[in-house]
Amino acid sequence: MKKPRSECPHGAALLPAAGLRSSKKACEVCGEKEDLRVCQVCGHVACCESHNAHDTEHFEATGHAFIRPLTTGLFRRDPGWLWCYLCRAYLEG
Repeated sequence: MKKPRSECPHGAALLPAAGLRSSKKACEVCGEKEDLRVCQVCGHVACCESHNAHDTEHFEATGHAFIRPLTTGLFRRDPGWLWCYLCRAYLEG
């Protein structure tokens, strides 16, 4: 279950509602092209836990706590969720 962004004490409510997007189409570390996440602090693109977990490595190296799924293609859908590593929770988009 997602919790409201306003309940995150780490600043999720201050992030732009639309979120950071990227034109990158692969993990910046390993080149994976599926299940990508974009850091909402710096725009770094990395693969998720179901691949090589470079999104978590980026958080551990930088402290950047927020990621969203990377949406690509002609039909950019609403990312729908935001993950806070510090809350260890999905937040409403």
